Amino acid sequence: MRLLIPLLLALLLPAARADGLNICYHYGCSRHAQFDISDEEHDWLAARMSRSDSAASEREAVADAVLTLYRIAARDTPIWQDKGGNFRDGPAQGRMDCVDHSSNVTTFLNYLQRQGWLKFHRAAPPEWRAPWILDLHYTGVLHDNAANQDWAVDTWFKDFGEPPVVVPLSVWMTGYEPPAVSEPVRQASKSKEGNAP
Repeated sequence: MRLLIPLLLALLLPAARADGLNICYHYGCSRHAQFDISDEEHDWLAARMSRSDSAASEREAVADAVLTLYRIAARDTPIWQDKGGNFRDGPAQGRMDCVDHSSNVTTFLNYLQRQGWLKFHRAAPPEWRAPWILDLHYTGVLHDNAANQDWAVDTWFKDFGEPPVVVPLSVWMTGYEPPAVSEPVRQASKSKEGNAP
């Protein structure tokens, strides 16, 4: 009887919801970790997404949600050390390339979709571009249902803690880089090339 009461209480009490998501890092998704989203974080995300009343405002909410999910994941992983691009973070344990970023963003977009929070969009598979043959780059993608338009959701360009770049995929495919980071990324690339044996 003593064991039966706790068992009955466990069955009657609402189960604590724990959302667990995978995150990958260290270039090419060579390292993986799980992180949990607390009830309070889930409620904040739900409230933020619910304020969207148009496709444009939903994309803004998605950018906030992606940034928040990265910050949650950084509590238990070293991804907070990631710098924009591929060369500025050196040997940092939490460094991420575009493969890591596009995989993580796709995981986050699918999570938002599973929660029923996307009213104007749906998560789409990652896309890639190679406008200068060797300049291969990947991004997460959000599909605008009404406009039948894809949007790049790219967290690779900027340092950890910055919101993702959200631009039409057709623009991103042309080799788009946000103006604020274009020059430092190019300079870092040239510096790295100059030091190669």
